[in-house]
Amino acid sequence: MNDVDYVLDFVVSLGNKMLGAGANLERVNDTMIRVCLSYHMESISIYSLSSTIMVSARSADGIYGSRHIAVQPASIHLERLNQLNRLSRTVCSETPMPSSLISLLDETQQAEEYSVPKVILGYLIAMTSLCVIFGGTVKDVIAADCITFVLFWLIRWLSGRNLNHIVVNTLCMWVSGTLGLLLVRIGIGEQYFSIIITSSMMMIPGIPLVNAVRNLLCGNEMNGILEILKVLMETVAIVLGLVLSIYMFGGLIQW
Repeated sequence: MNDVDYVLDFVVSLGNKMLGAGANLERVNDTMIRVCLSYHMESISIYSLSSTIMVSARSADGIYGSRHIAVQPASIHLERLNQLNRLSRTVCSETPMPSSLISLLDETQQAEEYSVPKVILGYLIAMTSLCVIFGGTVKDVIAADCITFVLFWLIRWLSGRNLNHIVVNTLCMWVSGTLGLLLVRIGIGEQYFSIIITSSMMMIPGIPLVNAVRNLLCGNEMNGILEILKVLMETVAIVLGLVLSIYMFGGLIQW
């Protein structure tokens, strides 16, 4: 392999991992271009969507190369994204040997993972705060935390099945709505909608929505529109799951 192959392999792999960690598409494109320029590449052409990346370039000695890669499903991981950003800046400033780039990229996959108890504790603290903000009582907080605990494990299990987020949101919200009805029925919760609004916050696609709007504002209309449509469908899926649970088990409580 020549240098242009090593660089392009690194560029598309870096872009893939950045998008998979939750990066904005415009920032990913800018990073890939900067890396190519740092290795004195010319005629750089990048076409990228949230599902695919295509890169072509010509080295200083006239060798052409191109790469096309499918983007892995996004799973927000801000610490890994931070490491990838630091790596891209290091590569642009120090331009290490092209053959060593992939090994440097592999090192970023060793980002520290929080233990499951810490993650659950973070969710419980966040959901407790939100439930209070939404007007929930102490009983509602307890009910919302119970649902949060169940949803954490359900989302974790469904994520390992590589299901579409629309399906995951529908199933999770159906479970959340059903559990909320049951907990209100047995007296653990009081205000059903305070509990449900709190639980739905675990599934609201906030970062994807911000990235979609930014893509629109930065001139990447195609990807921005596609991302907004995806966010809307995932949000509708949340509503659908709630409606199904109320339709099936709404008679459990007095409205």
